[in-house]
Amino acid sequence: MNFRVKASMAQVWDWLFKACEVNGRILLRDGLVSIQEIEECLVKGNCKKLSIKLPTWSVLHCLLVSAKSDSSGLVISDDVELARNNGPREKVFEWLIEPLLIMKEQIKNLKVEENEETCLKRLVIECENKRPEEWDGTGFPSNDNVRRAQLQAIIRRLQGIVASMSRFPTFRRRFRNMMKVLYVEAIQAGASASHIGVSLKSKYTGKSLIESGNGEGRNETDEVVYEAYDNGDVV
Repeated sequence: MNFRVKASMAQVWDWLFKACEVNGRILLRDGLVSIQEIEECLVKGNCKKLSIKLPTWSVLHCLLVSAKSDSSGLVISDDVELARNNGPREKVFEWLIEPLLIMKEQIKNLKVEENEETCLKRLVIECENKRPEEWDGTGFPSNDNVRRAQLQAIIRRLQGIVASMSRFPTFRRRFRNMMKVLYVEAIQAGASASHIGVSLKSKYTGKSLIESGNGEGRNETDEVVYEAYDNGDVV
């Protein structure tokens, strides 16, 4: 692992949103996020699930990978670790890195199994994670309520960190752009082909967001998305 690379805050943002983009595709593939939810986020500003839970899972996945490695920092790529001594000298990074490193050690001590990790992805996205009993019937391998509560506490703390980050203009702008990428990719892949362009209409223009053939719908989507953000409808 390379600790000698000095990371800038821009590179930290790059890592976070690349991780969100990759995990967003996986969640779409697995049916844990739907294209309708992306549409709701982009057009109506109903982004609570996506803007909090998607980054939470992306960061948690990084912590799980880092806890399994011999790294003293966070593994953000195959050959780069992010630690106190190679991070940006900015207060926002210092505010971010310390609790993440603590949570990584907590996860390391819990020795999270692979089958538990597989379940955690769904539990982060679908559950409130306020009570251990929420995980009853979810297939989570451990019935130990203390263990469940410890993992849920980590999830809630991550959600709090993400909620704070989401107030930064950089976060909102990057999240919007990432959502647009996932949305267009899903359209191109033919996701929800039976209803796209028929059931979804812009609340601003009353027009279908997707038109067939001439690509005008793609431009309409961009215009609606930008209008939503300009009006403060998307967080």
